[in-house]
Amino acid sequence: MSVYDILKDWGISNYRVIDKKAIEEITLGASILATGGGGDPEIGLLWAYKVLDEGKDIVMIDPMDIPDDILVASPACLGAALVLTEKPPNEDVLNKAIETLETYMGKKLQATIPLECGGVNSTVAYAVAGELGLPVIDVDGMNRAFPELQMTSWATSGVHASPTVSTDDRMNTTVIDTQDDDLMAESIARKVAMSYGGISWVATYTMTGADVKRTSILNSQSIAWDVGKAVLEARKGHNDPVEQILESIKNTRNIESFRVFNGKIVDIQREFGGEMNKGFSLGKVIMEGIGDYKGQTAELDFQNEWLNLRVNSELKCVTPDLIAIVDIETGEPIRTDIMKYGYRGSIILISAHERMKTEKGLEAFGPRYFGYDFDYVPVEKLMEKQKQEAK
Repeated sequence: MSVYDILKDWGISNYRVIDKKAIEEITLGASILATGGGGDPEIGLLWAYKVLDEGKDIVMIDPMDIPDDILVASPACLGAALVLTEKPPNEDVLNKAIETLETYMGKKLQATIPLECGGVNSTVAYAVAGELGLPVIDVDGMNRAFPELQMTSWATSGVHASPTVSTDDRMNTTVIDTQDDDLMAESIARKVAMSYGGISWVATYTMTGADVKRTSILNSQSIAWDVGKAVLEARKGHNDPVEQILESIKNTRNIESFRVFNGKIVDIQREFGGEMNKGFSLGKVIMEGIGDYKGQTAELDFQNEWLNLRVNSELKCVTPDLIAIVDIETGEPIRTDIMKYGYRGSIILISAHERMKTEKGLEAFGPRYFGYDFDYVPVEKLMEKQKQEAK
């Protein structure tokens, strides 16, 4: 049965065929929304290209069109992004994880869902869907990237990460089933990834179509697609990519986003060994202002992804709101795993999706969860405070 047979059986005639240009745009947009994390986008992108070169189809569908009783899951990468670049997978790794998950569940998957808007974790869901002849659904669990498995709108809305199947490049496979304890699932999955050498490939978050509609960040992949298109169009027209990103987000999500800093990286403080000891890339980055921001200093905390931003010691954005650093000229995201001294970038702030700002969400991935002694304040309020003080 082909993906088109599945869609016909579901009565779906409205779908989007993903070609190479589309997957390039989606990958770029998702990498920008990934808040500095999400892993090397080239790995997922090349995998998707390979699927398309083999004549297989990648098809994306709207979440509101899917049947309520289908079974879906998320194929993804888990571990330290820095290690991913050194240990890329082949297609057999996630195929093995999914086959094991299907055996454990006693039921076949009928679609894939991206775990996050991430450099690699968006695109692998497309590649796996194409490999298996399944549709990919236009959702994810964050509309950004986060370092831990339980940090999703799914988990905070009652859909659990268990069972999760974890596989490595040598086909070592672990089934993790902690029932409804998502923190324990994360803890075990992280330790497994560290045992594998710092990175693993997982099939996780099995759920029904009804769960997808109720708990996901709906149409998040389309948002990433529009952001990627905007940047590539800016490059062609030699326009400011940051302004194009801000305009795209305003048009697609109808929310405010902000450029708050232009600067260059002058100091990187990494917690060396964190990838192997804790399963994360951790640290702090200092940027020195340039142009209109000369004389200012920006400080960013990260745990795989950017978590908090201070400018001149004043808090400007905190998790779960999005912090992205993009190259001033190209709009290419500057990730925590590739940043270097001297890189120049613009800092963009974006309000998180409402499903990420619930009481349970802020408990699971707000600033206090990461050990910071302050509460979440929406980025719009922090920016309004700045405007008032400027008057």
